[in-house]
Amino acid sequence: MKTKVYSSSKNIFIDALKELKNQIEKDFKRIDFLLFAIPPKFGRDVPKKIETVFTNIDYAGFHAISAFKDDSIIEDSITVVVFQFKKRAKVKKFYIEDIRDFQKNENIEKTANYLNSNKNSFHILLAGLAEKKFALFLEKLSSHIDYNHIDNIVGGISSGEVIDEELRTWQFIDGKTIKNGFIIISFENVKAKIGISLGFKPYGVTYKITKAKDSKIYEVDSGVKFAKVVKRLLKGIENPDFKYLWYLPLNILDETDGYVSTLRTIEKVNSEYVKLFGPVKKGQYFKLSFATEDDILKEDRNVAKEIKSKIDPEIIFNFSCVAREYILGNKKEKEIKIYVDIFKTPAFGFFTFGEIGPDRYFKKLKLYNETSLLIGLKEND
Repeated sequence: MKTKVYSSSKNIFIDALKELKNQIEKDFKRIDFLLFAIPPKFGRDVPKKIETVFTNIDYAGFHAISAFKDDSIIEDSITVVVFQFKKRAKVKKFYIEDIRDFQKNENIEKTANYLNSNKNSFHILLAGLAEKKFALFLEKLSSHIDYNHIDNIVGGISSGEVIDEELRTWQFIDGKTIKNGFIIISFENVKAKIGISLGFKPYGVTYKITKAKDSKIYEVDSGVKFAKVVKRLLKGIENPDFKYLWYLPLNILDETDGYVSTLRTIEKVNSEYVKLFGPVKKGQYFKLSFATEDDILKEDRNVAKEIKSKIDPEIIFNFSCVAREYILGNKKEKEIKIYVDIFKTPAFGFFTFGEIGPDRYFKKLKLYNETSLLIGLKEND
């Protein structure tokens, strides 16, 4: 396949699309598929405008605060990757518009049927937060997948901003704006390899979760308010920002769970509970973890080399956590530069609100935090 990534920083959406089209037409006589990463500021009329500029061209899009264009991080701009297949590869699409009431409808079954019917394809799943329901949806969905080696489903939760009192983590497909659901982009007749880079190591005291609900921890160790434990970590810091706690994600201690260790990043702390960016359960044990920038980048390099030993991709995707971007600071571009330097191929992806990938034994899907999920993709001969 032939692929290339483009970006436009024009502030008017239709003008940015026209600029992208002009760039693309210089390199491609035929376009098979377009995948857009779009800043949330551009509103809800995205599909109509894409279809006006890119007439009769298959596409999908999603919200991203920051996206990857090869070895650069693109902020506040539209980024798009172009696919032209040279052999038998093609794209198939699936979406659910609203999963908030998934336990009362058949959205789990519909999605599982699609994945089970297309088990030989490689699927990129791009989701909205759906009022915090997506993590639970993913857990239920995983139990309905009927093949044993789940190494073909990856993705991320769109990263967004609060605009007009609404958190926008939307997706765009087939003329629709998906606000509380997800899209799946399925590549047929391709080869893919997955790697997950972490870099964090657990330290110190082991805690047992004794009271929790969904993504909230109320108590640990039979009666200790976890909010008090967390607040002590910031004691003595003037005007503390809770983003400082992203340096200390929770490392869930379960050797049977996780392709790599499951991390949970702290989103919010109040007097009663600590809210995380992913679900936890009563009875789980965890430690706080830590990594330096060099620890993270070292593991990035190791994971990329492992994938490189198995596949010579024509494009790489990177789904990396927004908290990872924060803690890497002025070294944040080094992560994607490492990948591009090793693979020497186009790169596309974004900083997510959660990464979707397989567990350690490829038996189920999981929602990760503070990971970099790397995929190498190549068209089959």
